[in-house]
Amino acid sequence: MSKKQKVDSNPSLETMGGDFKIARLSRKERRSRKKKKKWLKRLIIALVLLLLLSGGLVGGSYYYANYRFDQIVKVHIAHLTPTTADVGGPFNVLLIGSDSRAFVSTPGQVQAFGSPNQYGGQRADVIIIARIDPRTHQISMLSIPRDTLVPIAGTNGDNKINAAYNSGPDQLVQTIQQDFGIPINHYIQINFEGLSNMVNALGGLQLNFPMKVKDNYSDLNITQTGCQTINGNQALALVRSRHLYYETSNSQWLYDGMSDWSRIRRQHAFFKAVITQAEGNLTDPFALNNFIGSAVKNLQIDDTFSESKIFSLAQEFHSFPYNALQTLVLPTTSYGTSSTYLRPAQPYASQVITDFMNLAAPSTTTTTTGSPTSSVPNSTSTTVLPTTTTTLPLATGETAPANQVVLDTPQSMPEPWNPVPC
Repeated sequence: MSKKQKVDSNPSLETMGGDFKIARLSRKERRSRKKKKKWLKRLIIALVLLLLLSGGLVGGSYYYANYRFDQIVKVHIAHLTPTTADVGGPFNVLLIGSDSRAFVSTPGQVQAFGSPNQYGGQRADVIIIARIDPRTHQISMLSIPRDTLVPIAGTNGDNKINAAYNSGPDQLVQTIQQDFGIPINHYIQINFEGLSNMVNALGGLQLNFPMKVKDNYSDLNITQTGCQTINGNQALALVRSRHLYYETSNSQWLYDGMSDWSRIRRQHAFFKAVITQAEGNLTDPFALNNFIGSAVKNLQIDDTFSESKIFSLAQEFHSFPYNALQTLVLPTTSYGTSSTYLRPAQPYASQVITDFMNLAAPSTTTTTTGSPTSSVPNSTSTTVLPTTTTTLPLATGETAPANQVVLDTPQSMPEPWNPVPC
């Protein structure tokens, strides 16, 4: 008998989708059911936590967990920083949303995602580092814009940071550790299909759209305002949107010119909506099993991210609310004559990284827009960056030409068109 057959015949799995009736229960049976409910809750939290880190998976029983955990692709990453120095202390997980089309095989998938011939290779469409501290029950997420120009580890040149993923995750891990001084302890990657399928398994996501929005490049088209449920393809279009238009109150369609910076905020709203949706929708064993199945088939993790560590995280973060998730964005400046390249904006980038590593709230910054400077306290969980036009150092040992104007990333600007969790 195969391992799968053994697992599927295990009695503890029958509650994940079997036909069963509830009759009168003894006290012992009631206690047993309460324990199973606790494991179910831990399972949900573990799924949510790992979806935060880009896709999820554990099970309601030991056998089920083993079965599903074995389905996840594990990859060896030579340059990860070991976590053994501080057992139980904070650690960092690199979360990658891959734009690989290697999974595409049907006409429907070609229509939704494009073919491998159209989009060869793979790039990191989403780059997020999650810092998790089990002792203080804190999670912080730092997004790095994919167009950030950095020295690529193992080469003699600079390139966009998402290009470091072309050669696999190890080069990207080395690049982040080398350029930003952030140790990477674990790695999780999910592809387009996995994200879309997991949202569908949740029954969709509840998001509040203050304005109608569309993006012809990602196929985003939200035609109603207010709280509504979006499906997997819509969620994927939302988190990938970089050419978004929004409709104003006087029926004008305006362009969101902040590209990846604004997209990162939509990604943060997506993650928070997932936490809320998963807690409310995964009490149905069928939905739960579908969600786990959708995750593990489209997920990669590093081979040191153990099953026991995942269960331990589930226990530690069993009541983690979405509004406790702290989100930050690496401050950047436009580089060169084209806005397609960015450089880390100093000294702001270094301060944000320090705040991230300390799991601290973003520091108060000074905003200059042609008027006298004023101290602006951070009012949300997203870092605030000054919106000033100036010539400033772009990287170590590098200065912009005297005639070059550099525009700081306008992350302190309001974005009333972007959705928030309902």
